[in-house]
Amino acid sequence: MHIHLRIHRWVVWWFYIGLVCGVVALANIFSRNLTRSQEDIVLILGVIHWVLGGLVCYSFDGIKIQSPKSAPKPDRPANARPKDEKEWHPASDFLQPGWRKRLLTR
Repeated sequence: MHIHLRIHRWVVWWFYIGLVCGVVALANIFSRNLTRSQEDIVLILGVIHWVLGGLVCYSFDGIKIQSPKSAPKPDRPANARPKDEKEWHPASDFLQPGWRKRLLTR
């Protein structure tokens, strides 16, 4: 079974910004001497970012899962034409390539 996942561009940007901010937050937590309350604030801001992103994506249908559309079946065979439709050819169909000689006489 095939599925199509349609993701809006702003959802991808939100995801990338969250990853970059998460890496920066973890680098600050591990490399600096932050107090426990400062670490909690940084982690809470990260959680708020991801929760808000999820709510916004859900409310604006940022990500859609769809089954692929099947091709519409034609009503008539591909080579059949309506009776009133005439066959049409461009003028270049009646020229020989390179010589500019006509296949049909004037």
